[in-house]
This record gives sequence, C-alpha cells and structure tokens, in this order.
Amino acid sequence: MEIDIVNERVPQGVAVRARVRLSGRETNRLFLSGDTLIELPLDGALPDAAGAPLPRTSIFLSELAGTADGFVRVFVDEPAAAAFAAALRTSLETALEAT
Repeated sequence: MEIDIVNERVPQGVAVRARVRLSGRETNRLFLSGDTLIELPLDGALPDAAGAPLPRTSIFLSELAGTADGFVRVFVDEPAAAAFAAALRTSLETALEAT
C-alpha cells in the first residue's frame, strides 16, 4: 500500500490531497473482508468548492483508492490542514492493517 498525502497552498487556504494505491493482493483482501469507511474530519475545513449542501464526512477505502486524483479538502490554515492529514494517515494505516 502506498499513501500519498500532500499539503499545498491555494488562494483559499491550504489544500490537502490524499491518494491511496493498493496492490492487487491488498485489493483482494479489502474485497474479501469488506470495505472500510474512512473518517474525513471537518475541523477547520472550508465549504466544498462544488457547493455540496453537506460536507462529506467519510469515504470508502476502495473509492479513495479508485480515484486517480485522490480526495482534496481545503482548510483555512496550515495547522488545520496538518491535523487533517495526520488523522487521515492514521485512519488509512489502521484500515489497511485490519484488512
């Protein structure tokens, strides 16, 4: 498994992009054991640029692994972005240990 979480400055604040790549074996284990729901904390997050009425609070691991561009959330400042990135990394590592 490869976890890639990158923080970058954007005009609105700090964007965190998360990508996950699973090996074929990990994908099979995930399929056999059941998909895992990953929490997406909202502390310090800006409203979604797509204008969604409710911010997304979770994502399935298979969905995250299946997106080429990954998942992006924008935060008001660097500390909020760093806290999100750390929490997300921990959730992903824990989820993959369980599969």
